[in-house]
Amino acid sequence: MKLIVALLAVILTSAPGLAQQQAEPAPTARPGESQRLDRLFERLKAAPNAEAAKAFANQIEQRFEKSGSDTADLMLQRAKLAIESKNLDTALDLIDFVVTLKPDWAEAYHRRAIIHFILKDEESAIRDIRLALAHEPRHFHALAGLGRLLQMMGQKKQAYQVYQRTLDVHPHFPDIAPMIERLKKEAEGQPI
Repeated sequence: MKLIVALLAVILTSAPGLAQQQAEPAPTARPGESQRLDRLFERLKAAPNAEAAKAFANQIEQRFEKSGSDTADLMLQRAKLAIESKNLDTALDLIDFVVTLKPDWAEAYHRRAIIHFILKDEESAIRDIRLALAHEPRHFHALAGLGRLLQMMGQKKQAYQVYQRTLDVHPHFPDIAPMIERLKKEAEGQPI
């Protein structure tokens, strides 16, 4: 915990104005942002191929990573760096702080689910994925992650359904179609 307090002090002193902004909660989405995100999802769904879909998916991901709070965004970036350097305890502490700061931010829950998954805490990972999806039901990475977790836990029918939902949101999501084909017989049953 001392490490987190020290990290927060460094972050807040190195980025002028962030401490003041933390005291004033920023809106989750700027006016019009929700409509822009809706249009991006429409374009993603209508994309004619994987390359076109990737461009829209990248724009959506960039928006997912913006919370409306510079402090929370910076903390998320620090947590991502901690994950990359395999410093999972620090990453988890940072994300816990972000979730406290922005409890309505789907991406924070998604990132915490990733940490729990790496730590092999499937129950916590599923809980956080469900929280992410409660805030953004179209979060295609969270959907795909939930499908993977369910599949690993032997819940193949539920995994199949979640993968189907992933493709409903992002028809060109990488590597999902083959998983659906593998699970199809088990989920739908064999014809008589």
